[in-house]
Amino acid sequence: MKNLFFTLVFGSLISLLLTGCSKDETTVPVDQIIAPTSTGFNMLREQALSDLVQTQTFDAEDGIHFVSNKGTILDIGQYELTDHLGNTIVGEVELTFVEIFDRGNMVVANKPLMGRDNTGHLHPLITGGQFFIQVTQGDQVLKPLNYYYVTVDAEHTGGLDNEMILWQGEIDETGNLAWNPVEIGFGSGEGDDGNGNVVWTDGDQAGLGFNPVTNTYDFFINEFGWTNVDRFTAVSSALTKIKVKVPANYNETNSAVYLAYEDQPNLLAQLDLYNTPDQYFTEHFGFVPVGMTLHVIFASESNGQFVYNIKEVTIAEDHIITIATDDLELTSKEDLIDRINALN
Repeated sequence: MKNLFFTLVFGSLISLLLTGCSKDETTVPVDQIIAPTSTGFNMLREQALSDLVQTQTFDAEDGIHFVSNKGTILDIGQYELTDHLGNTIVGEVELTFVEIFDRGNMVVANKPLMGRDNTGHLHPLITGGQFFIQVTQGDQVLKPLNYYYVTVDAEHTGGLDNEMILWQGEIDETGNLAWNPVEIGFGSGEGDDGNGNVVWTDGDQAGLGFNPVTNTYDFFINEFGWTNVDRFTAVSSALTKIKVKVPANYNETNSAVYLAYEDQPNLLAQLDLYNTPDQYFTEHFGFVPVGMTLHVIFASESNGQFVYNIKEVTIAEDHIITIATDDLELTSKEDLIDRINALN
């Protein structure tokens, strides 16, 4: 069954994306890098996300117990799927499932970790895993009647963190993903069952529990889409707003800048504002800790392959980082993921 996820989200991918270099062909002279296009960059990101998709068909009346490639468990109950009018769905349906734990795949698929606080400002998040879940029947996107359950192995992100909360993602008109916390009170548990499992009250619409016996995050929620187990990073130092100047021909439509904090492998921030006159990326209010060592990751495209640069910097107040044309390298998606995941 053709999945609507590919039809509407990924679009049509042309053959240039299938001719990427091998991991041994990772560096190309800068004079062989051609000017980027927004179409080419978006297609690279779409293909990277498509490569992470897991699918499974099942009968809606039977529900599904799905175990992902990384051991994440998804349970959807019997007769728990409806159409947009609330009609119960029966017959064959298709699950689309994505899980992301590492910074490398977050960069190539453009799924950074930026969460909104109660003022609307975006701050970096530390993740316990981010997920996309969708169920379709033909071209129809379905909804849960009540809710579905997910169990996530905390070992992927260094073990249980009891400060985590549940978030839902939204993608804006530019294609960037931001995270909103699930409303307070939706996940109010009442004790546990003696095995570390939270007992939820009837009527709860979402909830997150921590199970030290199984070392898992256990959550339920009543909407499909992007969901994340995250928390804000704790910062005690002064904060500043930085600028990352990029070469001519690069802008917010055909490139991106991310920040990977040292010793925080479960965090990937993004500079989501671009200043056209002065050709630099920045953000809204200043969230970068002064004195922190981090890696500035620049990503773009050239003829269907990734162009990138990674700079290690220790942040000063009002820091300006410059990425020159000579700094750029051409590489495969797999090599870029490996390089980012190998960062401290």
